[in-house]
Amino acid sequence: MNNFNKIWKKHLQEIEFDTSNLEIKDHLHPEFWKNDQLDRVIRERLLEIADDIFTNLDLPTEIVDILLTGSIAGFNWHALSDIDLHILLDFREIDENFDLVKDLLDAKRIQWNKTHKILISGHEVEIYFQDVSEEHETLSLFSLRDDKWVKNPIKEDPKFDLQGIKNKADSIAREIEHAIGLFDDEKYKESHDYSAKLKEKVKRLRHSGLERDGVYSTENLAFKLLRNNGFLEKLMILKNNSYDKMMSLSSVNSIKINIRENWENFLNS
Repeated sequence: MNNFNKIWKKHLQEIEFDTSNLEIKDHLHPEFWKNDQLDRVIRERLLEIADDIFTNLDLPTEIVDILLTGSIAGFNWHALSDIDLHILLDFREIDENFDLVKDLLDAKRIQWNKTHKILISGHEVEIYFQDVSEEHETLSLFSLRDDKWVKNPIKEDPKFDLQGIKNKADSIAREIEHAIGLFDDEKYKESHDYSAKLKEKVKRLRHSGLERDGVYSTENLAFKLLRNNGFLEKLMILKNNSYDKMMSLSSVNSIKINIRENWENFLNS
């Protein structure tokens, strides 16, 4: 076992997840909300961002609404909360092939979120295209266009199994360890296939938890723990770099060096 794997295994053995982001606050985010109303300047900027995105797509439809949701609109906000900006559209007005439209807009969403890093009061804007028929599993929902709550935020006192959440997150983190070990042993195809499988596994786990027990399910909170502690970002780095290395014909080791440096910087941060 080389030094990189030793460092990573030592890190996992000593891992202590920061669970402070799971805490429920006594009030809405004070930078965004005053007397339960969204700050005027922030509202106008978010509307401007959504309108710019929509205009550049040049779609044969109109925006139904622009919604603010997620933890930034509730009592579970934290330092790493994204600003979840949902652009509500009627997909069938764009094309009768619903799945084709969804795939196209998903690709546009991913590309925009990957390309841009817009911060408002230290929180990053993340966009999502939502069809009018799509159910939204959330504790709160605010209409930016109407400047009012569609679904008022409710302060809950959830009783969740913190140790169970940490155990599930730890289990997935150790599977990420295995994928990293494959990469480090130059088994790039196996590393890529396993990291892709892990990505889908995490997605399925979160979805099943949301369907069964809602936003405070063990699976969804384990997902948030992994995301907020940097593991999902590192999994994406691993997936992308293992694919690049797998498809390369050159003997240059720059990809391997880059991922190793990324992980060691993360572990030592």
